[in-house]
Amino acid sequence: MLVLTTCMVHLNVYGQPPQYVKNAIQSVEKMLDSKDDDALVKFIEQSMVKDDNRDKTKLVDSLKVIRSEMKGLRDGISVEAEPEGLRLIMSNGKNEKHLMIVLDDNTKLISRLYFVAPPESLTITIDNLSEIFDQFEKDGAAGLIYVKIKGETSIKRAFGYANKELGIRNDTNTIFGTGSRPIDYTVAAIYLLDQNGLLNTEDTISKYFKDVPKDKSTITIQHLLSGQSGLPDFFDTESDWDPDLAWVDRETAIKRMLSQELLFEPGTDRKHSHGAFGMLAAIIELVSRQTYYEFISKNFFEPAGMKRTGEYGEAKEFSIQDFAAGNGPKFVGIPNIPPNWGPTSWLVKGSGGMYSTLDDLLKFYNLVRSNKVLDAQHNQWFTKSTFNLDGSDRGFELFSAYLPPNSEIYLFLNNSGKIELRQVIQALERLIEPKK
Repeated sequence: MLVLTTCMVHLNVYGQPPQYVKNAIQSVEKMLDSKDDDALVKFIEQSMVKDDNRDKTKLVDSLKVIRSEMKGLRDGISVEAEPEGLRLIMSNGKNEKHLMIVLDDNTKLISRLYFVAPPESLTITIDNLSEIFDQFEKDGAAGLIYVKIKGETSIKRAFGYANKELGIRNDTNTIFGTGSRPIDYTVAAIYLLDQNGLLNTEDTISKYFKDVPKDKSTITIQHLLSGQSGLPDFFDTESDWDPDLAWVDRETAIKRMLSQELLFEPGTDRKHSHGAFGMLAAIIELVSRQTYYEFISKNFFEPAGMKRTGEYGEAKEFSIQDFAAGNGPKFVGIPNIPPNWGPTSWLVKGSGGMYSTLDDLLKFYNLVRSNKVLDAQHNQWFTKSTFNLDGSDRGFELFSAYLPPNSEIYLFLNNSGKIELRQVIQALERLIEPKK
């Protein structure tokens, strides 16, 4: 399962696909956003496999049809890896189209583009929850499901193996990698500093970093929070042995981000950037004069009583038996668990690099929604309806949904088994927020 871009509100994912896959997706999205035939010809010449026998006129005509059919479908964009290729799914809340992108194994370029039918939908109800997850477990899935609707807990159940090799099953206290969920810790920290008068979300980044290039001098903290900074999603380089785990310090991270070409002028568009939250994490350290982890621990984890949350590379008092092992596709360390992944790099600091449990996350959100740490003006990020999907290529997925005031769903996975994750997520979304 590969999710590359947002398909729901606040969808945050890290753990990146190969560069040629990203290039293919970006080129298709750019082609779909184009308006003239010249852009289609350029797409064929630069992004598709060379074929002298191909009728370019017919191909341009077919791309015009695809572009027209996909017009206006920008509210939700996701990509799933399938045996045939990459399924690009685009929707506007009412309509949805699926486009298959087939890549040539040798050239890594696009060989075909064609529409495909959506898979059959899955129905999950309160009555069949246990039955559904019984079947998921039989199909090899492993994780934890929690559903609370209108204040009543319908299910809180672990399933499958945390570590199959050791015969350790998941339970409700199992610790999972949480993907990009630390974005919410970063947001909470920034708003607390704003609330305490130690920064202002309208401050430009020039107030906190030296030698900010002119094109980035108008980026504000609010731009970083809202996806309007123009910064690209990630800032790893080919020299990094892993796009998440390779060690990069704070200064190097900031230097890389400041040297990147912006996707758009700050404040003129919106596109999610994990790097933006890394920049916010750096601001938190500079303003608080504490490390990022020290600040969020002192102000949120400790008051909330979150004792099973930590950063990569640290085991604390936990043993192997406490952690779920990720099922890949990347395996780092034996077993494939967060303590074996080295200290959290600034490649993901502020937007990843941490682990937690269901109960700890429930404690965090209960705290930030309670007005006990953040006042009503500063906790609005957390009190509105949200749908989140976080994950990593080491095999962890975390989906959550919150519908105020007291309905929420959490699905942790350390093994997706044979389940179609997108179908499951959509079914859980319908469960918590049924259509009228």
